[in-house]
Amino acid sequence: MHHIVYQSSAVGQPTTADLKWLLQQSRTNNLALGITGLLLYSNGNFLQVLEGKEEVVRQVYAKIIVDQRHIHVLKLSDGAIERRIFGDWSMGFQPLKSDDFMRLTGYINPYRSNFLDAHLPEIDESMLVLLKSFVLNDGSNP
Repeated sequence: MHHIVYQSSAVGQPTTADLKWLLQQSRTNNLALGITGLLLYSNGNFLQVLEGKEEVVRQVYAKIIVDQRHIHVLKLSDGAIERRIFGDWSMGFQPLKSDDFMRLTGYINPYRSNFLDAHLPEIDESMLVLLKSFVLNDGSNP
């Protein structure tokens, strides 16, 4: 197994509809490719963890870095992992006014203090610090 973690900045202000579409599109594409992970969005910034076979993860990341919905893609981690940390594709967003996110498959609320508990103790300590820092800092650089 392999993972890549990156942070980027959204172009413009994604709407609720934009984020819903991204959620649905990502779940469909990544399921077909055997990719799992986590995508967090907060205050115009994304933080994503991609997990899967190395070649596939690298191919997905290559497409992501040229995606025009975001800029300033910064790779934070790239390497082998013993096993998947996020066995199902999940996305978290800064809570918006719409309750629709709560009904979408894969939605997690990263502002709950225990949002990563289901993945402990598998999650690496440095990864846990990185993800929680992103959430606590409202999407700004960890």
